[in-house]
This record gives sequence, structure tokens and C-alpha cells, in this order.
Amino acid sequence: MSEVDLLHEELVFLDVDARNTEDLFLFIGEELEKRGYVKSTFIRAITEREELYPTGLALEQINIGIPHTDPEHVNKGFVAVVKNKYKLPFIHMGTENRQILIDYFFILGIKDTGDQVKLLQLLMEKFSSLEFVEGLQSNQEQHTLFSFIKKKFEE
Repeated sequence: MSEVDLLHEELVFLDVDARNTEDLFLFIGEELEKRGYVKSTFIRAITEREELYPTGLALEQINIGIPHTDPEHVNKGFVAVVKNKYKLPFIHMGTENRQILIDYFFILGIKDTGDQVKLLQLLMEKFSSLEFVEGLQSNQEQHTLFSFIKKKFEE
């Protein structure tokens, strides 16, 4: 499956009112389960995995969270994009307690573990691009943000 096939406009969420990580995972888990993307075990699994293997990234222009979990909790592959109303504290990847404030979350649902590395590489490439980051920040409506990300994934 192509990375662009993982994008769905219905999975772009702006101005989410999550006050903490638990709220965020509950919100996205319920939305994904309602739409058939994940199993009922997803919320617990992504929460537990984030505690063990944090996914916050402090990059030059933006802080990103890329939470994901094991394929057995996913029904069909996806990349969900969440812009919360407030920056949320997340633990930086590769550390046990270095908190950073996250601007955007790209929640990954991968069915084939072989696709995970390719997707993470693509995301890291995009996140390191000033043009991509500026596009994330300037597109503040669901349709325009989805269209922008899709276009950039196709490049």
C-alpha cells in the first residue's frame, strides 16, 4: 500500500479539545473505531506503547508526535492528523522523561510492519522540510490541510 493511500480526509482533526495524552488517545481511538479503522483494543494499546516507547520529536521548526501501536489493533491502515487546541506535553523519543510540547500529532495505523519504516522515513523527510512545516501551520481547515498533506506525500 502506498503511503498516500493511508491518508483520508475524515481523519484530519483540527481544534481538538484534549487536555492531556489520555484525552487525545481516547478521542482519536473512539473516532477511529467508529469509522472501522481500529479494534476496541487500540486505545489501551497505543497508550501502553507510548508509555514504553515515547514518540515525541522536537524538530527544528515544529514538535511532532507520531504515536502508533502494533498491527493487531488496526483493521485498515491510516495516518490520522490531529492539531489540538493546545500544545500537549509528550515525552521525547529515546528518552524516559524529557517532556516537549507537541504541535501536531500524526497517529499511525500500520497493518504491515514492513510499511512502518517506509512511512516513518517519509514523515521524517517531510517534517524536516520548512515548506512542509509552513504548509501544516498555514492550512487551518480540514479540506485544505488534507489536500496539502496528500500533495506532499505524492511528491
